[in-house]
Amino acid sequence: MNKNAKKSGNEDRDGGGDRTRAAGKIADRRVQKTRKLLSDALVSLILEKGYDEVSIQDIIDRANVGRSTFYSHYENKEQLLLFGHEHLRALSLRDAGRALDFLPFYRHLAEMHDLVQKLLSAEKSERVLTRSLEDILQGSICRLYAPRLALEEGALFMLRSEAAAAALVRLMTSWVHKGMPCSPERMAEESAALLQRVLADERAAASGRTRQEATSP
Repeated sequence: MNKNAKKSGNEDRDGGGDRTRAAGKIADRRVQKTRKLLSDALVSLILEKGYDEVSIQDIIDRANVGRSTFYSHYENKEQLLLFGHEHLRALSLRDAGRALDFLPFYRHLAEMHDLVQKLLSAEKSERVLTRSLEDILQGSICRLYAPRLALEEGALFMLRSEAAAAALVRLMTSWVHKGMPCSPERMAEESAALLQRVLADERAAASGRTRQEATSP
């Protein structure tokens, strides 16, 4: 094979790779566009008649997509609703070792005030929303703080992190119910202080058990 032929073959392979990457980006944009259409449709329907009354057929009619398209992205409307909060998982964890950032949660709730009020006004949708926020918060707490604990303290910490996440979500939802009387920045500070109190209790208890074990005969 001469040099020109070899060069041409390399260019073909490089060109093929470029075309594959370009096709992947186009497909990804299409996925994001479809998901946004579905999410926007769900939000508008919730505002109109409440989460419990919205059906899959309502969503696909509003988004103008087929049923198969919906199910290629989501299993049910609950999963679609949760998709709208998933970005908080990344926002809440800035850098490893830094404190949990609650401000994105409060800004998200403030930006989506009408929708959140509607979701919290019905039992089923309130359960979906609070469970989603608790899951995101507990996961964030565990990833940031659990690695610092001894293995034997892990089980107790999981219980405390679950309770802390529930308390934090209760603080957030109460803030919404009461008309958001404080700024998101102030509430983020209050949430951080609440979490630190829980973690301080955990660290104190662990330290006490360590000293007791060290002095035991």
